[in-house]
Amino acid sequence: MKINILEFKVKDLFCGINTKYVKYIFEIEYVKPAPLMPPYVAGFTTYNKHIYPLICLEKVLELSEDCRQIVGKTAVTVDIDGSVYSLIVDEIYKIQEIEKTGKGDDVINFYNMQDKVLEEITPLFLKKKINLPPIKQKLYAQLITEGSSEKKEDEESFLIFNLEDKMLGINTDYVKKVEYVENLKKASTKESEWIDGVYLVRDIPVKAGNLKKLLKLEENTQPESLIIIEKENRNFGILADSITDIHTVKKSSINRGTDETVLLKDFILYKNNVVPVLSDSFLDEAVNRYALEVSSANLNQENREKAEIPILIIKIGSQRFGLKMDYVDEVVEFKEVHMSSYPTENPYVKGLIAKEKESYFLITFELALDEKIDQKAEETKIVVIKDSNLKVALLVSDVEDLLTVTEEQVGEIESEQFFIKGTVAPKDGELINLLNPKWIVYQYGSSKPVKA
Repeated sequence: MKINILEFKVKDLFCGINTKYVKYIFEIEYVKPAPLMPPYVAGFTTYNKHIYPLICLEKVLELSEDCRQIVGKTAVTVDIDGSVYSLIVDEIYKIQEIEKTGKGDDVINFYNMQDKVLEEITPLFLKKKINLPPIKQKLYAQLITEGSSEKKEDEESFLIFNLEDKMLGINTDYVKKVEYVENLKKASTKESEWIDGVYLVRDIPVKAGNLKKLLKLEENTQPESLIIIEKENRNFGILADSITDIHTVKKSSINRGTDETVLLKDFILYKNNVVPVLSDSFLDEAVNRYALEVSSANLNQENREKAEIPILIIKIGSQRFGLKMDYVDEVVEFKEVHMSSYPTENPYVKGLIAKEKESYFLITFELALDEKIDQKAEETKIVVIKDSNLKVALLVSDVEDLLTVTEEQVGEIESEQFFIKGTVAPKDGELINLLNPKWIVYQYGSSKPVKA
């Protein structure tokens, strides 16, 4: 049995991973450190609007005790049974087809590659070494406006997308938007061999086609996106494994074919790759033959607002964190409360504070974060965090802002076992780590007044 292996280097180790588990490969431009997370989690980063945990392979493979100079390195984003994260590697070599020799339950496989030994990192190995639940992030449609709206009269714009290892293009004049498949419900249909089914896109049914069947491509990768094309209030969808870019070219540089009836007629050059473009005649026929008409009652459905989430931005020393307002009971000035000592060996418990008829544990994460809070400063505050009938008080350097974000700007780990719940990606500015209020309250919260 032959498999495709992505070959890469981690320090001096020559490694590889089966390409069917690889979603993206990109250069790391920004890292948000993630305190009090497992030691192999180097932080969070973003790519194509997605928020990903960065996994330090040097630590996982026990090659180093630290991950340094991450920015500028390469991230290989993998999907292991629904857990998606980015592996930090030093250098990508190539993708090569090899004969698989190991068994399906092998933790690591070894291959002799010319003068080197390649160590295949298997899903089983990653599952044994990395205990990180999936990040949940609600992603909505990408409207196809950037890159295409500024084109000149002598230019054309194309949406570049991938099917397996094949790159294709589609004229953006046809494209209305791109939806993420994971958000959509699907109903199967047997209308045509290449019609995949009907997807419910914000209460509007959209019939979709699978081009892999027409192009006779292997189906090793699950589609991630649904490209929705529109013509005269009729919508049709084309499944894509991933969206690469919106690329604008001079009309004179398009290599145009002469047969108007073929599926792929024209060709464009994109980053030294020749990309075939879906022909206008094929798209017109697909819409005319398969598209569903959008009723007038549903025309305004797509403009409904996304759910907004208020986030309280706080500072602990020099570090900024976010806290969902749903878990904030109140914010009080530190100088306005009475604090008394509390005998404990827990370094995070600073004491007890009395507020009206209640008392709470006052906790601080200065030691864990290697930060210092000036208790005499005017900005120093206490944030009372609540969850169900439990409350706890958190000492902070400042309450900086109240930020309103949409659901798609928030990525949350599907677990309550970590200090960090996830990350917020504001449209302007750096990533902000979300504190996990349930973890904090569970550790230190009180369900009734504490006697001081």
